Amino acid sequence: MAFKKIVLRILIISFWAVVIYLFLLSPKVANFFIKERSLSIYVFPKLINAKYIRQFEQKTGIKLYLNYYENNDELLVKMKKTGGQGYDIILPSDYAVEILKKEGLLKKLDKSKLPFLKNIDPRFLGQYFDPQNNYSIPYSWETYKIGYNKKFFKDKSPEPSWHLIFKENPDLRCVIMANNAREVVLLAAFYLFGSIDNLDAEKIQKIKDLLIKQKKWVDVYTDLRSDYLLASETCPVSVGTSGEIWQATRFDKNLGFVIPKEGTFMLIDSIAVSAASKKDDLIYKFLNFLYKKETVDFHVDRYSLFPVVKGTKIDNYCKETIEQIFKTAKKIEFFRSVLSEDQLNEIWIDLKVK
Repeated sequence: MAFKKIVLRILIISFWAVVIYLFLLSPKVANFFIKERSLSIYVFPKLINAKYIRQFEQKTGIKLYLNYYENNDELLVKMKKTGGQGYDIILPSDYAVEILKKEGLLKKLDKSKLPFLKNIDPRFLGQYFDPQNNYSIPYSWETYKIGYNKKFFKDKSPEPSWHLIFKENPDLRCVIMANNAREVVLLAAFYLFGSIDNLDAEKIQKIKDLLIKQKKWVDVYTDLRSDYLLASETCPVSVGTSGEIWQATRFDKNLGFVIPKEGTFMLIDSIAVSAASKKDDLIYKFLNFLYKKETVDFHVDRYSLFPVVKGTKIDNYCKETIEQIFKTAKKIEFFRSVLSEDQLNEIWIDLKVK
């Protein structure tokens, strides 16, 4: 009987090991079945609309295959495991661009084939993760804000500070936080130290202590429902990205947001080309389609994106928003790779189990 149990366990473990291995190698396997005049695009959900880009397929005859990932960590694992084979275009966030570039997984761009570059707001170019933009093109941007329900605050704007999220308040017992280890940990680091640099063991312990204490008044950790939870009055305060909160305020006048005076974090999602791809001509055709004003405007309306292209439908709103951010916030940070995956996972696991 014991022998049968051991054999059964080995079979179960072997089965799941094979499933995981095939999942990681799925892009390579898919290559054998994908048409030659095609592009494989790996992207966050709600950045590129599959139905809209069918126009590109109809005009060019180039088939587009969209694959989705939930976060940059998933993208990094897939790209490292496969060497980028099976993907032509990816949309990593800032720190992921830096990592992929260092790993040699991104192809240098031919800027002479990208005439739309002159229409990109220069404030989003030349950032730390790709100073010359040789490997990435900004696609959209967001910042972290604090959304709130005006009914709870009796139509008064709350204090524009991270105290709203991290400082215990007996009148505010329900907060929504992001569900991403890197973002949550670095937000806490910024709140405690005003900087995310030089996070030694002592500082890491303080971050962990703060997050465990804060958990008492965090109702949910989520990246997908903060706008709904605010609008439904489930929670009065939420940490969220500018796109999420802007979308919520567009449809519900009872919602508002504040930009923390201490500073905040910016995210820039970028277009990059896999070093393993050999479809340059098709890629540049698609990129020029993707950055056309009407294409950008569609995605702005559809997903409440904050585009980097000047002259779009919400260009004036974007200008006002980013000027307000730089005017209000003392500091703008990025979610840099200042902690290892092991350090982040250790903090995150401790937080979730306690």
